[in-house]
Amino acid sequence: MFEYHNNTLCVQSNWLIETLSISIHTYTSLCTRKNLIRIVKGGNGRTALIQFDTMRQDIKEKVIQITGNPYELHKNQDFINSIIRDQQAINFYNQFTYQKNNEATKLPIENREQYIIEASILNAVGIWVETKRGQLKIMGGNSNQVWGKISEIVASLPPVQFPHKLPTSERKLQDKFKSYKKEGYKALVHGSFGNNNSEKINENGKVWILSRWADPINKCANYNQLLTEYNHYTQNKGWSKLKNEETLRNYLENGKVKHLWYGLRFGELKAKEKFSYAHKTALPSMRDSLWYSDGTKMNLYYLDESGKMATCNVYEVMDSYSECFLGYHISKSEDYEAQFYAYKMAIKTSGHKPYEIKFDNQGGHGKLQTGNYLNKIARLSVKTKPYNGKSKTIENAFGRFQKQFLKRLWYFTGQNITASAEESKANMEFILANKSNLPTLQEAMKAYKELRDEWNSAIHFKTGIPRNEMYRNSVNPETPEISLWEIIDLFWIQREKPIMVTSSGIEFTEKKVKYSYVVYKEDGLPNTKWLRENVDNKFYVKFDPEDMSMIYLYEKDALGLRMVIEARTKVEVQRASQFQTPESLSFIRNVQKQENQDREDVFVLMDETLKSQGRHPEQYGLNVAPLKGLHTKKKVKSKGKQEEIGEYQKAVSEIIPSEDEDNDSVYNLF
Repeated sequence: MFEYHNNTLCVQSNWLIETLSISIHTYTSLCTRKNLIRIVKGGNGRTALIQFDTMRQDIKEKVIQITGNPYELHKNQDFINSIIRDQQAINFYNQFTYQKNNEATKLPIENREQYIIEASILNAVGIWVETKRGQLKIMGGNSNQVWGKISEIVASLPPVQFPHKLPTSERKLQDKFKSYKKEGYKALVHGSFGNNNSEKINENGKVWILSRWADPINKCANYNQLLTEYNHYTQNKGWSKLKNEETLRNYLENGKVKHLWYGLRFGELKAKEKFSYAHKTALPSMRDSLWYSDGTKMNLYYLDESGKMATCNVYEVMDSYSECFLGYHISKSEDYEAQFYAYKMAIKTSGHKPYEIKFDNQGGHGKLQTGNYLNKIARLSVKTKPYNGKSKTIENAFGRFQKQFLKRLWYFTGQNITASAEESKANMEFILANKSNLPTLQEAMKAYKELRDEWNSAIHFKTGIPRNEMYRNSVNPETPEISLWEIIDLFWIQREKPIMVTSSGIEFTEKKVKYSYVVYKEDGLPNTKWLRENVDNKFYVKFDPEDMSMIYLYEKDALGLRMVIEARTKVEVQRASQFQTPESLSFIRNVQKQENQDREDVFVLMDETLKSQGRHPEQYGLNVAPLKGLHTKKKVKSKGKQEEIGEYQKAVSEIIPSEDEDNDSVYNLF
């Protein structure tokens, strides 16, 4: 650090640069401006030397603050050179223990280092005492003068190099040396270590203290109360009273004891969060490797139908790689329907099925599992450990979504009840003062969606890339695209009972709403041929609850369901001509034309079939009833005048009963 060159005190440049953290550029600049005068240049094995007296004043003061007065230091260099780090002292203080709360406790590291240095200094003092005393005896001087000089040297030792707390006065230093020579290394250990054990608690007392502090019913408010009760209890036990509540605190805060009472005072979940082992985990490196789902409050107030302030739930599905929210559903409760629609939206957004999904098994997940729904969505479906919020990435992400986005709205409800920061709470005074201005549910849902979209477009805190961009640009080869039939299998609902086809088509009621469907041809007209062939047949129905415009009809056999055909919402036409549009009128006429053609085709087919089998009415000498309301291409022969069915039906509707002799009712038809 210091050395003389031609009787000039110098500082080694490398020590100056390292100790004062001076950059090479700054060092060169200081030398150029003569703030540092280099009298020896470095290189070829030489160390550059800076003249001490000519250094800039602030730099010089920093050096003196660290090392002490270098001129005094140089005069004492022989003593400093005799200070050799004591290896036995190192071993002793590293192994030394003292009793703390009835337990063997090692010394703090800084105290260990202090005692090692002090032992090394006193060892050097011993050598100097003997050497200088012998020299003074030869010269006829007073040997007591030695301690005056040694105390000066010890007081002037550089504090950075020798951080000790040895006394600097001559008498006290001499006394410390005598006790060190007599007791050895232990003489340097401060008496405070172990003093807090001066008040001992016996084993029975420890049990009483632990149980009293952990009592969840008759709770002990503080350590002062515990001390008072303990000392009162000891009167009949013959135990020693305690003077200081610090003794109780030291015992109860000990790691071997604290975890025993923590759950009873603050709750088992708090204890689990504080003391349970936490794994270090790495999040996925690509999209769709892992989806998390969870339900929570939407955290926005709104006015319900009755004008009352309310809030509701939201169920979110998130990709853990990008933190991109993929699907959600807002409802009054976390149930099967909310989870179903959230997953459905996530699948549609992604276009892929995830490799793994994790969920908390609350709400309606049981129903999802019973229907094997979750196993169809992903290769793996895993229940997260209950009451373990730290392990769920989605809870952490949603907490940040609340703080950074939802919090902007004045009708924000605040975060969960466990949040303690004032910024995490709602301004209820303002909200209640503006209760009538709260949004409707639909307005709150719209606001939530806009902020949710903003979250997905915002920068991911680790990558600096927008979340939705991270998601779109990632590729997971283990999660192929989902097909239309997989979507139908996953998200379309199957009615439990089959539906019978009638001339009106397929009709059923779902959630008190009646739906009517018809099978259509490519030209947009009803497939009347299919309808005729399937009247009275029963089919199982699958439908999308979010889009009831189309259904699929299935037949069930021994091998399971088999898809037959799709049907669409039945076109409704106006009965009154006044309200018929040209398009609807054309539709009615085309359907009627098609119906007439179907009737005629059936008539002709069956007329020829009966004749070929000798079963035609004419072959029995009778007439064939012609088709009414249309003219067939085939002429129908008849014998005699045929009565019209219309005239008969009219006559039936107008018949008048009369009484005969036996009072029986008689009807005159023609």
